[in-house]
Amino acid sequence: MPRRGNKRKKKRNTKELEPSEREIANTPRCFVVKKGKVGERVEDLVQDLREVMAPNCATKLKETKLNRIEDYMAVAQHFHVSHIFQFSATKAHNYMRIIKLPLGPTLTFQVNSFSTSRDVRASQRKQPVLDHTSFEMAPIQIINGFSQQSKLANAMAKQLSAEMLRGVLPPVDVPNFNQSSVRRAALFNYDPEEDTVLFRHYSIMKKGIGLQRGVAKLMRTHRTLRLGNRQDIADFVLSDGQGATETEIEDKPEEAPSATGGKIGVRLHEIGPRLTLQLIKAEEGVCTGTVMYHRFNVKPPTKKVLEEAKATQRRKFKARNTKLEEAVAKRDRALAKAKERRKKKEQDEKEDREEWGLDPLKQKGDQKAGNPGKQHKNKGGKRGAPKKKIGAGGKGGGKAGGKAGGKGKSEGSKGSRKGGGKGKAGASASGSKRGNNTMDKFKKRQKTA
Repeated sequence: MPRRGNKRKKKRNTKELEPSEREIANTPRCFVVKKGKVGERVEDLVQDLREVMAPNCATKLKETKLNRIEDYMAVAQHFHVSHIFQFSATKAHNYMRIIKLPLGPTLTFQVNSFSTSRDVRASQRKQPVLDHTSFEMAPIQIINGFSQQSKLANAMAKQLSAEMLRGVLPPVDVPNFNQSSVRRAALFNYDPEEDTVLFRHYSIMKKGIGLQRGVAKLMRTHRTLRLGNRQDIADFVLSDGQGATETEIEDKPEEAPSATGGKIGVRLHEIGPRLTLQLIKAEEGVCTGTVMYHRFNVKPPTKKVLEEAKATQRRKFKARNTKLEEAVAKRDRALAKAKERRKKKEQDEKEDREEWGLDPLKQKGDQKAGNPGKQHKNKGGKRGAPKKKIGAGGKGGGKAGGKAGGKGKSEGSKGSRKGGGKGKAGASASGSKRGNNTMDKFKKRQKTA
């Protein structure tokens, strides 16, 4: 069977267009973080809100206990981040802060109630189908009810809330609006009776309208139809397109004008999370500044109160810096102690070897005196001198004498020419004697022959 190679992948030659500087500046981006200890459900809510703000949000942002708001502000300009959502919790309530970077303001909302995306989908009879393309585009933002009059709300605070919420998601570009790319919707609805803001998150499902059910199934592109048991396609169309049941009438989508001039059915499925927010405080700057509105404290702060707040903030920063310096100093002391113990151990081992008359341990990089070795080509270090090769025989003399005399080392005088040049005197003499005995035996054999 012939060998089958891998399927060649098609390479796209089209270059992806990078967004312009104007688009980057006008597109709001955000961090969604938590502060302090919060419950597991609040952690799930943080992750759900990151998915709502996708793709203009850091969905895989990793946090540590030492992170503070100044750390996120330091990197916000590099990543073009314009807002920070910060969740915190107390024994009584959960809170959400919306911070506008880099100069504020900061709005603090009390989270009266919330439901995570998992809870919302678990309560649905028919769950919507979501894929990776659903979160590739930012959701359409819907602001509703903020123009209504309320006896409980402050007009200035309500207007400030509407403007802040309007800026967290990118606006709709009407001239370049593409209807097919819209997959989600985010709703901020104001309730004048309770003076709260209700947040809902929906997925948008579009389908053709005015078609029979069988024809609508034929026009689906994301599913493959099984028509093997049908003799004619008309049987499939007529069998599934006769009228509608009561359930289908209840789930009938809303009609909306299409871009091509016809009509299209639009259906919304809630995918969560749900939030019920109530504005508690609005202040200038990033978490510190003049309080513009407070729900429970109507009296404006005095100059003394503001100075005390700034002094408290400075004390917090000083205590945090002191804590960090102590941690660094503790680490340095631990490293110094470990180094001292290692040196003491080496010194004790050296003294023990000297006491027992053993050779001292070779230190790294040490060489024998008078024999520095040759320079290494690559690393610049020194290697030991190469060993002298011992010849198989002497420079001169007989064959047998060379084999015997060549094994020894010369220690002053050279060997005889009959024995080997480099061997000792005794060794060369014995070699020549063995050579004479061999010659005598050879001559005797010649005479007998």
